[in-house]
Amino acid sequence: MAGHIQKYGENYYRLRYRDYSRYVEAKSDREAERLLAKFITEIDNGDFSQPSKVTFNEFVKKWLENYAESELAPKTLFRYRQMLNSRILPAFGGIRLTKIKPLDLVDFYKSLKGKHKFIKIKIDGTRKEVISEGLSDKTIRHHHGIICAIYEKAIKWDIYRGNNPAKHVDSPKVERKKAACYDLDQIEAMMKVLQGEELKHQAAVMIALTCGLRLGEICGLEWQDIRFDTNIIEIRQSSQYIPGQGVFTKDPKTESSKRRVSANKALLDLLQAYQEDQQDKGFLCANNNRLFVTWDGKPMFPNAMSKWFTNFITRSKLPKLNFHGLRHTSATFLISQGMDVQTVAGRLGHTTSATTQNIYSHFLKSKDQQAADLMEEMFSPGKTKKDTK
Repeated sequence: MAGHIQKYGENYYRLRYRDYSRYVEAKSDREAERLLAKFITEIDNGDFSQPSKVTFNEFVKKWLENYAESELAPKTLFRYRQMLNSRILPAFGGIRLTKIKPLDLVDFYKSLKGKHKFIKIKIDGTRKEVISEGLSDKTIRHHHGIICAIYEKAIKWDIYRGNNPAKHVDSPKVERKKAACYDLDQIEAMMKVLQGEELKHQAAVMIALTCGLRLGEICGLEWQDIRFDTNIIEIRQSSQYIPGQGVFTKDPKTESSKRRVSANKALLDLLQAYQEDQQDKGFLCANNNRLFVTWDGKPMFPNAMSKWFTNFITRSKLPKLNFHGLRHTSATFLISQGMDVQTVAGRLGHTTSATTQNIYSHFLKSKDQQAADLMEEMFSPGKTKKDTK
């Protein structure tokens, strides 16, 4: 099987062979071809010449180098590394892939539910053994998902020959919780006290509430994305934070998350006032034109806005809600007012309306009951059109 070369910029190439990839610097296409030939040789004659002896830790290193680091989103990769380094590798790292059995995974997941030791990795890279009181079923399910994905890749790369042990284990069932949100009275109470806050905080809250944007999408907005002339907000990037890496910009969560959302006049007026306030205060954006920046003009940490909102809710004595709950509030309000699911999904940036239906199924059921009640009122036996006028 021949390898492939893809040029990404001046003197920068991506080599691919089988399911492996590597980014390299080369002065010419010819040098890149030589590096590809070397890359192929390394893979064909590398550490995996005796698959039966490969340990879980050895394969994870290759999995990270040749798949995860190039294919996964930075924040996803960071979370995976955390789970691998803190609990999964300490449990299975030194064991051969062929020796890990379904029952071993069952015992491992059971241990995670109770009090257990794990390795905590700090921002500076230092490691410390600490005690956990137990993980939620949802978090354990994430651990299971990583182990399953790693074995699937080992099978695909012909490193592990056999059935995926994780597929023979039932992952913890996670009860679907209702999306936390405010009702109309709570929205009104929040908006009343919100008027006393800084314009930047007012703007962020109202964008989330009226347009349903994710926090990362809000922090990624630049002023050219606010189309005051056409009443449109364009979502084309997201801002995220990872310890040790800081704030960085990436594409939105999915391709459908790149979208244009209509904004109401009240929001646009607020954003206009905020822009003028930002300019009056002399914010000099550092190589960016962001709406939300720190005192020195750099992109704001998304978690800084999240922490402010939690504090705002607490001191305003409002019902508990996190910043993401504003997005849920936006969606449930539209659904309650009879907006079709496809339109709501488009505003939220969901890939399909099925995603929206799954998340807000309980709200959609209430609308379905309203439809049944309407049919009862209009078409019950003995009623005529004259009776309904």
